[in-house]
Amino acid sequence: MEKTDNLTAFVSEIFSSAQGEGLNIGRRQLFVRFGGCHRHCLYCDTVVELTPQISIELEPGSGMFTKEPNPISCERLLYLVGGMNRPEFAHDDLFLTGGEPLLHADFLTAFLPEAKALFGLPVHLETSGDLPGPFSKVTPWIDHVLMDFKLPSVTGEPPAWDKHIKFLALIETAKISATLKLVVGAGTAADDLNQAAMIIADSGTTADVVLQPMTAASKTDRVPTAKQVLAWQSHMAGSLGRSVRVIPQCHKMMGLL
Repeated sequence: MEKTDNLTAFVSEIFSSAQGEGLNIGRRQLFVRFGGCHRHCLYCDTVVELTPQISIELEPGSGMFTKEPNPISCERLLYLVGGMNRPEFAHDDLFLTGGEPLLHADFLTAFLPEAKALFGLPVHLETSGDLPGPFSKVTPWIDHVLMDFKLPSVTGEPPAWDKHIKFLALIETAKISATLKLVVGAGTAADDLNQAAMIIADSGTTADVVLQPMTAASKTDRVPTAKQVLAWQSHMAGSLGRSVRVIPQCHKMMGLL
């Protein structure tokens, strides 16, 4: 392991809230949002820039934040996360999100062993699922992956199919539980869904599959119709031979971070 005193990362937010996406909706999680992202998805609703300061919501749901300077050392982040991991918040998990946390993979190889030892929380990782190399560095400390399947017709970016294939293989090899999330909008292409279904089926994964439709809460004009969403669900479930769930961003509907 690298010495932690030379490692820093950009973190944009630290807060406690209920999970609003995927199969773990409602679980109380301690969120660490990392700055920076290598993607520019059209539907992105998160500040991904490298901010000069970290916003820390000390009282959940208050909307009031204290500030810390960026970048942050491993030791300082452990201290801040420890201060937020109070018994009354009843956290189920430590949730790493972004941006893209895997852009900070070397930092995470130092942070995660210490965090797991100190806090005893399962570690959940939200990721674009297209950085298999960095992911391979952190798999020993990840308990669950919320992996985005990036559909080109929805993201507005080139496909990442080959990288998704490698990423899924790592999840399977490391025996990490996972949720595969496909954001869908009004212009979602059938070919993209077919390709995603084929990759998922060929991987042999038993990970849960979720379609996450854009909603008015995301302030987008690309909201799919109910007819589209139900047709996509039926098609994906038929292709995979198992259940596919439709789950929107519930935290936005509840006014949560």
